[in-house]
This record gives sequence, structure tokens and C-alpha cells, in this order.
Amino acid sequence: MSMVKTIFQGWEEEMDKVLRSESISRSKGNLILVCIVGLTALLRLYTMNVPAIDRTAWKEIDYIMISKNYDQEDGAFLYPRVSWPAEEPRITAMELPVVPYVASLFYPVFGVNSFSVRLPTFIAFLLLIVYTYKLVLREGGGRLLALLAAFVSALIPLFSEFRNLLFSEPALIFFSVFCIYQYAQWMDFRRKANLIGFVLGFSMAVSLKPTALYLLLPLFWIHFRVYKFNILPYFKWAGIIAASMVIPVLWYVHAYFLAKEYIDVFGVFGGRFGGHDKFQTLAMLSSPSWYLAMLDRLRGLLLGRTGGLLFVIGLFTAWRKKAGYLFAAYLLAIFCFFAIVAEGQLDAPYRQLTIVPAASFFMALGTLAFAVMGYTILNRLVVRLSRTNALLVSVALSSVVLLFLPLRRPHIILPRNGDTPVHPDNWLLAEQIRKYKTEDSRMIMLGEYTIHEGGNDFSPVTYYYAGVTGWSLKEGDWNDAVIDSLKARGATLMGAIGYKREPALETYLQSLSSRYKVLYDNPEEELLLLSLKQENN
Repeated sequence: MSMVKTIFQGWEEEMDKVLRSESISRSKGNLILVCIVGLTALLRLYTMNVPAIDRTAWKEIDYIMISKNYDQEDGAFLYPRVSWPAEEPRITAMELPVVPYVASLFYPVFGVNSFSVRLPTFIAFLLLIVYTYKLVLREGGGRLLALLAAFVSALIPLFSEFRNLLFSEPALIFFSVFCIYQYAQWMDFRRKANLIGFVLGFSMAVSLKPTALYLLLPLFWIHFRVYKFNILPYFKWAGIIAASMVIPVLWYVHAYFLAKEYIDVFGVFGGRFGGHDKFQTLAMLSSPSWYLAMLDRLRGLLLGRTGGLLFVIGLFTAWRKKAGYLFAAYLLAIFCFFAIVAEGQLDAPYRQLTIVPAASFFMALGTLAFAVMGYTILNRLVVRLSRTNALLVSVALSSVVLLFLPLRRPHIILPRNGDTPVHPDNWLLAEQIRKYKTEDSRMIMLGEYTIHEGGNDFSPVTYYYAGVTGWSLKEGDWNDAVIDSLKARGATLMGAIGYKREPALETYLQSLSSRYKVLYDNPEEELLLLSLKQENN
């Protein structure tokens, strides 16, 4: 027991020395950071076409449509437009559409391809590495810890199935770290450039996702650690936050108008095609299955059991060393977001990517603590090491631990089969649709949505894969009068997918199959294609 106590005390002493160490100079630190960013960029470029953009995930499809329409229609920033509905309105409410708009700016230069479409995501994740490093460094973590955190922030997203896709979360995560860094800098140095940077960053984060208001918790902590219970400065803080909310408020007022006057495929306000209730907070939090599902999601995101263990060690180390309070506040804010948007976390795994910056700090700290414990044991039990050699051993052990995470699953980081469709059933049906469609083909889709408590989310996937427009029908529209009305407006094909989820739909499709010519029937995959031009006698 005394030996364990001695080793633990030695570990705490060595951790203090390593965290305060300045043996890595600024120039060397910057060089290593450039190497991390450069290697990450190469890995991302190597896998940027996975999946191919013509068979990509649902999440990316609407953004691609909107960005293409921006390019083809020369702007109209205030009126983002999707392409899959057969008739107007196609203008949709959404978060501030800066991501698809920026992507559209690259199309005249590079054309529409995986690189140009996904360049905003590529840039956002690289900038995230830089500002994770800067934030850890300015919070007193030391250059070694900052570099480890930067490496982890580069690594975690590479294991996500959403790592390349064009959507708002990568930009949101970057602007979140950026605004926290700028506000902390402004509180310490009062430079106007930092204040302007904060206002811009926070405005963009909330404009991209209103749920980013969880950032108020770490921002409040930054203010509190300076002013404590001196009330007067908090009015100034509130004023700065209010100024930062001008752009988000103006945009969401406009988005509300779009949802009411047009459609809302992103479910911002729940207008036409407005999706399901993504909160359901009390119902979800009262179910043990929600916690188990989230634990499993986070374990996978944080690089498996090894990464999860490093995260826990990092939390323990932060508590013991009274370090990383800002990152603790940031992490707590993320957990609050997970709890409030409870159903949305299960519905969309990409929402868990918001934990990357805070988790990177604690995983890096855990990695360093693990390495320091290793050389502490070596130093106390085997051989005495000099201060320089101890640091080298620490760096080496940290590198080995972190490199173990990607090397044990290289097939995830370096997938090369970009031709595999993300939604194989939709792709199979789309292949059949392409055989029979003509230039003026429009189609009716049944079952083209996901079913949730609180509503359904309409999907653009089959339309996008097949290159057609159409109408998606749900329960209440499954009748011959609606079908005949849509035929009169140009519907020539009818497709169905996943129809066994709803017995009433399966029954209705049986009657339609007896009325119209069956072009394709795959009951095992629950796929059906009918010609509305050819009725059976």
C-alpha cells in the first residue's frame, strides 16, 4: 500500500511538472501543429469522395440541392431551395444557410464534385484543430497538452460516418470553440479584435443551430471567474450577448416566415414537411434505454473503450489537479444539450459531434496522465530518469497510446469504396426508376420517410438517387382520389419503400398493385414500383 501511495504521489508531482513544462518552444509547437493539420488534411483529401455525392447520406442531400440551386440561380441567399418536390413551394426554412451558400461559391471554379461540395466541412474541421490547440494553450494546459488535444480533435471526427458530409455541424463546432477562445481572450486583454471575433463567432454558432445557446454556460464561466459576484459587469455581459443575437434573431424570424409561407424540410419550426418533435425530453430521460444508447454512441465516437477510459482518466486528473474548469463547463453545457434535445440525439448521431472539443481536452489530459503514470512507475521501480528523459518518455508513451486508437481500426479512417450507397434499399429502387423514367416523369412515393414519436421526417433520398421529382404521401393521403389528382398533375410512376412498417400502407399497396402495372416488386426489401400510365384491365 505504501508503494502505491508513493507512486501516486510521484505521479501527481510529475503531472505538475509536465503541465508546467515549457520544453516545447513556441516555434516547435507551431511546427508540430502544422504537421497535425497537414496530415489530417491529407487523410481527409484521400477519403473525401466517400461516399460518392450521387449516393450520399440523407443529411447531405438537402444541402447539396440547396447549394446547387444557389449556384444555378445566382444567389437568392434568403430563399434556400430544395429540388425534390414536384411542385412549388420548394423554398424551405432552415438554419442560416451559410454552409451550402459557401459551397456554391466553389462550383464555378471546381465544378460540382466531392471536393467542391465538401470543402466547407474540410476547412471547418481543420480550423477546429487549430482553435482547440489555441484554447487549451491559453487556458494554461501547456504546449504538450495543447498539441495532444489538437491531435485528438483531428482524430475523433475521422471515425464518424459524417466526417466528410456537407452540413452545418462542422461549422457550428468550429464557431463554438472560436467564440469561446475569443471571449476568453477579450476578458483577459480587452482587445477589440477579440470582442468582434466573439460577436461574429457566437452569432454564427447560434444562427447555424439555435441549440448552440448552450454555449452561454462556458461563456458565463469565463465572465464569472473574472468578476465573481460583482453584479454590475454582468449587465455588460448581457449587452454583449444581446448584440450577438441580432443576426440569429433576424434570421429565425425570416425562417419562421419561410416555414409558414413555403415548406420546412429541416423541421426548424415544424411547417409543411416539418418533421417530428426532436425534444421529448422528459419521455426520453425517464427511459433507461436512452442512457444506454447514448453511452454506446459516445463510446463509439470517443474511439472505443480505450478512448472512453482515457476520457475518464482525464476527468479524474482535471479534478485532482484543479485544471480545465472552462472545459468542464463546456462539457456540462454539451450534456445539457444532449438531455434537452433528447430524441434528436437518438435520431441523428451527428449531434454528438458537438462533444469533440471538450472531449479532446479530457482525452488528451487522460493520455498524458496515463503516460506520466507509466514513466513514474518506471522511474520509481526500475531506473532513475533525468528530467529531459522523463519528458521524452512521457511524449513517447502518449504518442503510442494515441496512435493505437486509429491503427487498430484503419479500415474506418481509410475507407476507399466510395461507390457503396449509404442507403442501399433506396439505391436499389432508384436503379429501377431510372430504367423507366423519362424527362417529364414525376412520381409518387409511399413510405419515403422515417417514423418517430411525434411525427415523420420526409426523405429526399430516392428522388435524389433516381433524379426525379415527386410527391411523398403519408397516412391520410392513401386513397384513390389523391392518386388520381396527382396523376392529373403529371405523376407517372409510383414507388414504395419500407411499407411493412405500416400495415395499412401494405394493404393499400396490394390494391394499387392489382390496378396498375407492376414494374418492380421486391417484397424481401419492401420495394415496389408501379406505372401509373398503365392500368390493368
